[in-house]
Amino acid sequence: MLVFMPHEVKTIRAVFPSVHTKRPSNWTPLGRAAKITYHRPGRCVAVHTCLGKDKMAAEDPGRRAFLRRLAGSSVVLSGSGAAESWLSAGHATDGNAPLKAISKYAVNVLDFGAVSDGRTLCTAGIQAAIEACAAAGGGKVFVPPGKYLTGPIFLKSNLEFEVLAGATLLGSTNFADYRTIPGRWEGLDRTVYASLITGLDLENVAITGQGSLDGQGTVWLDAWGRTQELRKKLGIVGREPENPPGSPLPWPRPRMINLYRSRKVLIRGLTIQGSPSWTVHPVSCEDVYIEGLTILNPPHSWNTDGIDPESCRNVRISGCYISTGDDCVMIKSGYKHIPGRPFQPSENIAVTNCTFNAGGCGVGIGSETAGGVRNVSISNCACDGTTCGLYFRTARGRGNVVENVSAVNVVMRNLEETGIVVSMFYEDEDRATLHPVDVRTPIFRNFQCSEILLDGAQTSVVVEGLPESPIQDLSLNNLFVKAADRGISCYQVRGLSVNNAVVNSTSGPSVECKKVLDLELVRIRPPKTQPNVPVIALEDVRGAMVQSCSAPESSPALVQLKGEGNQDITLALNRVSAPAQEVAFTDGASERAVVKRI
Repeated sequence: MLVFMPHEVKTIRAVFPSVHTKRPSNWTPLGRAAKITYHRPGRCVAVHTCLGKDKMAAEDPGRRAFLRRLAGSSVVLSGSGAAESWLSAGHATDGNAPLKAISKYAVNVLDFGAVSDGRTLCTAGIQAAIEACAAAGGGKVFVPPGKYLTGPIFLKSNLEFEVLAGATLLGSTNFADYRTIPGRWEGLDRTVYASLITGLDLENVAITGQGSLDGQGTVWLDAWGRTQELRKKLGIVGREPENPPGSPLPWPRPRMINLYRSRKVLIRGLTIQGSPSWTVHPVSCEDVYIEGLTILNPPHSWNTDGIDPESCRNVRISGCYISTGDDCVMIKSGYKHIPGRPFQPSENIAVTNCTFNAGGCGVGIGSETAGGVRNVSISNCACDGTTCGLYFRTARGRGNVVENVSAVNVVMRNLEETGIVVSMFYEDEDRATLHPVDVRTPIFRNFQCSEILLDGAQTSVVVEGLPESPIQDLSLNNLFVKAADRGISCYQVRGLSVNNAVVNSTSGPSVECKKVLDLELVRIRPPKTQPNVPVIALEDVRGAMVQSCSAPESSPALVQLKGEGNQDITLALNRVSAPAQEVAFTDGASERAVVKRI
């Protein structure tokens, strides 16, 4: 037994989250292990070690040496005193009592044959550590500092897999090291390569640490590009057909973290880079908490999305930094409507306090929406250098409903294209034809974006519904566009509200609306406009209120009505600086379209 003074207790408690007054009868050591007992609370502690007195004296001649060894050892904690699981530490999604602790054992992968030289394949050793920990009832498997070359590893329930600071898992570049599994890729169930960290049908699982995962994805991206060229040469169109025999990439690329049908999942703290495809991809999972990840993939690298929850419910994504080659966070739920093969929806998803750099968009939905998406909250996020800020998309054939989406307090700067996109024309350029409505027709409804700041983009906002399925009930509130080439463009919407918007655009009107029913524009204020350009342009708009908006003297008119389709337009309490007009009529528009002026 070793006795430690109060200033040494902190070091021991850093290794052992709980200490006990009695050594349990069923305590069994795993590798090197230690047990702490308080003899006089606040004064000193005693540590019982399974190494034995003689061995302890020989290998650890002093307290300080013992503490150093203790920090790197494989530690066993009694079941009654194990550290609380992440779900019982304030992260549970229900109001039940704290769950049973996740950690009984802490297992070092080095004890099972892993080698930290970055060259020796460690898949078997890491997997053996996971299997041993799971067989003992669950606990923690940790990867100490060093580089570990590995193929796919498969997690188990009631287990935390921690990559410590200074440790890196390197994905093997040998395709033969990756087994195939039944999985999902781009919204279709199919055979895929297993991912660097894979989980199937798990419960109470955590992937944590301040270390890193490096997928070394360049070889996969190169194989994908050559496979796409082969598909094109053979005339293979669409994503449904498998890659032809002899393809450089026989199966869809692995991801870095890919979990299926799992619940109570924590992913926290890691730096993940060089992903072969989507970086973090939970599918059909429930109660997922993703926090504090740093994701770094090469700019403009195809399908290297950051975090893509698909057909998941109760998901929280918080405090992440993502700079990638495709979308940063994209919520999905299955490719398209397939008779007899329904997809689960994605629902109850919150994305908050995240920062996005390079990438297709900061946060988006789609385009795979066959299962539906509902109840999505985006808040307190910053996009700096992404292609778009927010991108909500679907297409004909996808079917189902995307609804109840809120984005609040989003700052965007230096975007390559558009601030906010809400579009039902992904991969479809036919905006004029009225298609039949059936189960394959998608529906977008109940979107709200507020407290939005945009500084630098080609276009501020694009909203475009289908002629046969217009977007329903969308509001933009408190929108400040400091700089953009073009303003807000809306097409095929029923129930559109733009309230308190300052739009600094260098070309075109601040707001353009075409084929909109039930429109409300309140406090639209451009600091300046170009000569011969109105502030607001309306075409085929029915039932509109334009209130408390302003037109500077450089503008010819506050509102321009174009064509014969405008009806039931009300103008109220607007401020127009001479010589600008409140309303102008072009291309056959009639003054009868304005029913009231206040």
